[in-house]
Amino acid sequence: MYDHKNIKGHEQDTAELLDRMENSVATARSLPFTDSCLVDKEEMIVLIGLIRDSLPSELKQAKWLLEQNRQLIAEARKEAESIMREAESRMSSMIDEHEITVQARQQAAQTIEAANNSARQIRAGAIEYARKRLADLEEQLTEMLVMIQKNKKDLK
Repeated sequence: MYDHKNIKGHEQDTAELLDRMENSVATARSLPFTDSCLVDKEEMIVLIGLIRDSLPSELKQAKWLLEQNRQLIAEARKEAESIMREAESRMSSMIDEHEITVQARQQAAQTIEAANNSARQIRAGAIEYARKRLADLEEQLTEMLVMIQKNKKDLK
């Protein structure tokens, strides 16, 4: 059974937790004639949970940003569709008067174009923000991977 007293909780960083997990697997009893081994299931589940808890908040933030981006685009499309329906309704009610009809068409096109521009700007801004966050996260994860590889090499 796994000794919970050995765990410091959230004070440990991801690299330490991964080192502990790697050490447990490396020192686990091998099954004869296979590359398989026996590990303490409870210990692995606890370590995985601690690693998950110690992941950078940027990862969760990036997922949240992507979801927000999708929602903004969906809202912008709904707004654009609503504006188009409204413009079409106005045009049909004013069709008898030529000047008013031409004016309504121009206004509808401008409104649709403005909505499309707004949607593109919102999407571009959200994508750029998500791209920056993901780049930061990638840099942090690369640093962690380099540290893990260095620690593994040092252990050998």
